[in-house]
Amino acid sequence: MWGCSRLSELTPEALRAAQAQWEKSGPASYRMVVETSGDHMDTSKYEVRVKAKSVVTLERNGSPLEPKAGGNSYTVEGLFKTLDQEIDLKGKPQLLGAPPGYASYPMASFDASTGRLLRFQRSVGGTKNSIEIYVREFEVLEQ
Repeated sequence: MWGCSRLSELTPEALRAAQAQWEKSGPASYRMVVETSGDHMDTSKYEVRVKAKSVVTLERNGSPLEPKAGGNSYTVEGLFKTLDQEIDLKGKPQLLGAPPGYASYPMASFDASTGRLLRFQRSVGGTKNSIEIYVREFEVLEQ
């Protein structure tokens, strides 16, 4: 399933390295389009604009949302927090519906120059509870 996706196992070390690269090289202002999908959720497209590290606009499927209402979840930093939670859930696959003896398989890829997330996929053995987060577009904006 993961063979052609160029994803690697998401580990705490990989996440820390990506976060450090983002802190070192990531832009303070950017526009990003994130698509989420999974077995127990509708596919959604989020577009976020960040200026000077603050969310200025957020849309879900073309409709505006208040940035305070979860806007940070779709920033680079917010996605890092989500991945950190996924690492925690890897140790507790039963919380994701896995039967005894089955595991959670979080996989991710990161941009080599900035550390930002490119793609995340999680499957859970013994159940249909997958999720995918795919950064479809990323554009650096002027300050």
